[in-house]
Amino acid sequence: MIDKNKVILFDFDGVIVNSCQLSWEINKEWMSDITYNEMQNWAEGNVYNTKLRENFDESYFQLYFERYQEKIVQLVPVEGMDGVIKELDLQGYKLIIVSSADEDSIKNFLEKYNLAKYFTEVLGKNFNPSKVEKIKIVLDKYKIKPTETLLVTDSVGDVKEAHEAKIKAIGVIWGLHERERLEKNGADFIAENPNEIFLGIKKILVLK
Repeated sequence: MIDKNKVILFDFDGVIVNSCQLSWEINKEWMSDITYNEMQNWAEGNVYNTKLRENFDESYFQLYFERYQEKIVQLVPVEGMDGVIKELDLQGYKLIIVSSADEDSIKNFLEKYNLAKYFTEVLGKNFNPSKVEKIKIVLDKYKIKPTETLLVTDSVGDVKEAHEAKIKAIGVIWGLHERERLEKNGADFIAENPNEIFLGIKKILVLK
């Protein structure tokens, strides 16, 4: 029986919903010549700590998320992710979203697809732009050790922040960053499809 204090952290974009193309399209509304690779490179760190371009204006984020909130609910969950979420909930895990997106957009999406009830918390950019800090807050609030949780993500930047917070990360390859980039930057397990998340959890977590 899995202890109730086991927590799984999920990134949202690129993991639960494949919004990478949407993000690129929104970015192109303001930067028509931006390439997908440029966006990928930006996400190798925390996007709130680095400028996408030299003339990057912080007001961009407000404009971006106005468009994002409107369009994200037009997408659907990654095939198979709903089953993974429901099974982890049945196994007694607390599921928490740790995302760079805004909380309202995430909650609207989860409500639309009847997934909100499976998540204990949704921690987005408004809660704290740093995923390192969000992870530390979760560890403290739920009184768990770094070995008792992990982050499921599609980006190198998240892998780095997870490791900075002393937890491990499963990298999924259906989102922003490809296997090679995730492996090169230290992802602790690579999931090629949603069901392989279970294998990563079994391999990484210290079960009592």
